[in-house]
This record gives sequence, structure tokens and C-alpha cells, in this order.
Amino acid sequence: MKQLDLNLLRIFLVLLETKNTRIAGDRLALSQPAVSKALGRLRDYFGDELFTRVHSGLKPTPRALELGEKLPMIMESLDEVILDSPSFNPSDYQGNITIAINGFISNWLGARLCLAVIEEAPSAQVNIVNWDSQTLKKLLDGEIQAAINYSPIETNKQFTHQVIGEDDFVGLVKTNHSLAGKTLSQSEINQAEYASLVVPGWNDTQPFIAKHLSSEVLKVKARSSYLHTLLDVVKQSDIILPCSKQLARYLSGEFDYVTFPNRAPDELKNIVLVESHNKRMHPMHQWLKRKIITTSQAIIEEKNKPLG
Repeated sequence: MKQLDLNLLRIFLVLLETKNTRIAGDRLALSQPAVSKALGRLRDYFGDELFTRVHSGLKPTPRALELGEKLPMIMESLDEVILDSPSFNPSDYQGNITIAINGFISNWLGARLCLAVIEEAPSAQVNIVNWDSQTLKKLLDGEIQAAINYSPIETNKQFTHQVIGEDDFVGLVKTNHSLAGKTLSQSEINQAEYASLVVPGWNDTQPFIAKHLSSEVLKVKARSSYLHTLLDVVKQSDIILPCSKQLARYLSGEFDYVTFPNRAPDELKNIVLVESHNKRMHPMHQWLKRKIITTSQAIIEEKNKPLG
């Protein structure tokens, strides 16, 4: 049997992620002809087209998809055994570091995390972006290095999840709201009016809070992907904004809150770090993960006291 260069397998995996020879070349610092030549050698070795050309780029064959399921873990094991681990010195890094975060979380974590990363990687550009419907794809493509959201997040074996903290939900209200400081009864829940922060790719089809509050008649009067818009709505009305408890603590000087009779279910209280399975062991990703975990846990511990 012919010998196969391991570098060809790495090119194959990037092609499987990007489905585009030009983008794969950019990712690998190779020319597009070099990637095409490598694909030709891979086709010859496996006796399969692996990719067919379509209008949008490349479409993997069933054989390519089968290889894509098996190769990542094999390659990772081989790298650990036969290759020296690549080094990463954050003080020397001059590229982009992009982290996608659910809007509820980014408002209490984003700035602190950004500064923590800049402190150790002063030459980097840190991008804190909203979690959206393209976040998982961008994780695979390498455009985003890490993503943070609440569970549940529907993914596949190409991603890893790690719980990095817990949260709960309260109802943000204006400071002189008649219900401020109360735990709402089911009757009060049903009678109240609500706003909902829309996070594309997470709750854009239906507010999770409706299920949590056990109300089929929840009166959602305003929905927006812009938190500041909803905060202004809350300040000028009796509308309640169900939100992160950590966010309510962050805003406690400007707003009051109500509590709900039931604690948030597990799928809404776990804060999850999502990474590309293929990239998670790279030293830069390991360093970034540590910064995310230590920063988020420090904030949660600092705020772990009664609101008010």
C-alpha cells in the first residue's frame, strides 16, 4: 500500500471544514494550486473523488464524510505522540482573537474578559461578537476561537462543550416598579407584560422563559436583539425583562428585580464554552480557555451574594 503524507490528511480536514480550495489555502498558508495538487494526491490514494465541484464550492462525497468522522481523533493522537507541541506566547501574538458570546452573558463578562486577554496579549486584537446563527460554522472555519452560551446547544462531534459556570434568571424591572423585590405568583406571572432579548441561534424562535414560567399566555410585548433598547423600554414602563441573574447584579445600581417561583432548569442555567474539537488542544486555544474560565468564575464568585 502507498505511503500517505500526514500533511495531506491535514489539508483534507481543512478542505472538509471550508469546502473551498482558496479558503483552505489561506488557512494553511498554501497557494490554491498547491491545495488542488494535494487533493489530487488524496483522490489517488483513497480511490475516491472525495469532493465534487458545486456552485458554492466543494461538496464532500460519502467517503469523505466517513473519513471526516474518523480522522480528527486519529490525527490528534498522532500529533500528541510524534510531534512537538506548537508553542504559544501570548505576549508575542499579533493576530485576532474572536469570542462569540450570548448577549445576556457578554454584558457582564465581555469587557472584563477583553481586558484580561489584552493584558497578556497586548499586541492582539480582541473581538467580542454576538452569538448568532453562523457562530458554530465560524468556529469550525477558525474565524472564531471560542464561543460562550447557555445550554442547550445542538451541535455534533465536531464540537466540545465545557460548563464554566452557572446562572439563574430573574426579572429586571425599573427601580420603582410595584412588584420590585417580590417573588411572583403564577397569577402575577400571567398578568405581567414582558420583553425578550433575542439571541439568534439560541432563542430566536421562542423565548425559553415562557417554558420556564409555565405560562401559555405569557404577554411578550417587545423583542429585540439590542439589550440597550430593551433596558430603555423597562425604564419607561412596567414591562419585565427576564434576564441573567449575573446581568441583574451587574445592573443593580440602575434597576431592580423580581424573582420567579421556580429555579431555572438545568438547560437554562449552565454557562457553556464551545470549541472546535479539532482545534481545542492548540496552545493558543488552551490559553484562551483558561482566561475565559478564570475570568468568568472570578466574576461569579465576586457577585455571589444577595442582590441589592
